[in-house]
Amino acid sequence: MKIIISPAKSFKKNEGIDTYDLLFPEKTKILVDKLKKYTMNEIGNLNRTNDKLTEKAYYDYQEFDFNNLNNPAIFAYDGLVFKQFNKDDFDDLEYLNDHVYIISALYGLLKPLTAIADYRLYFDNSDMNLYKFWGKDLYDELFKNDELVINLASKEYTKTIRPFLGKNDRFISLNFKDDKDGKLRSYTAWMKQARGEMLKTIIQKKIEDPDDIKKLIVNNYKYDPYNSTESEYVFIRSHS
Repeated sequence: MKIIISPAKSFKKNEGIDTYDLLFPEKTKILVDKLKKYTMNEIGNLNRTNDKLTEKAYYDYQEFDFNNLNNPAIFAYDGLVFKQFNKDDFDDLEYLNDHVYIISALYGLLKPLTAIADYRLYFDNSDMNLYKFWGKDLYDELFKNDELVINLASKEYTKTIRPFLGKNDRFISLNFKDDKDGKLRSYTAWMKQARGEMLKTIIQKKIEDPDDIKKLIVNNYKYDPYNSTESEYVFIRSHS
């Protein structure tokens, strides 16, 4: 069983963890070489960022060094999903590395311990069609062993996989909704926190059977069979 998650926009530094090489170094190099030629203004327009974030992104690419990648991906990202865990939460980093993929517009697919550098690039950008650039590569890597894939990624990133799914592919999305006054809604921040907590729990318990995922309660979200399907498990938290 594999789990996919989205990346984050911010980063933190981690040291002292053994890392692995990129899965798609040649394609990442094509993108980095292209982005190195962008002006600072073009980088800002590409990512629709303010001056401070634009400047950081510009110099991240100018200083990008493939020979000096040393930050393990899953502990490098610093978004809400990734704030739900740290390296001390996992007693078997190799198991973690074997069961999770992070989808990235720059790197394609990352294993948790793949070494990366800071960057900013979205699939939904103003200039490059990265869905076309990556094509079927990410799907092929993810399903090379015909394993079940648990989807904890956002729609933007899942779009790299869904168009290629075949009828025999096992792909289950986990969704988190809040019941307020009888109305079900998804709240972005809470959903991201739940995704991170769910990832941590699945890896800690080394769950391999999707039926066991249904038994989990994370952040008070419980599996709801009435709103779930074979390809989407819905977890609901009641506020009544």
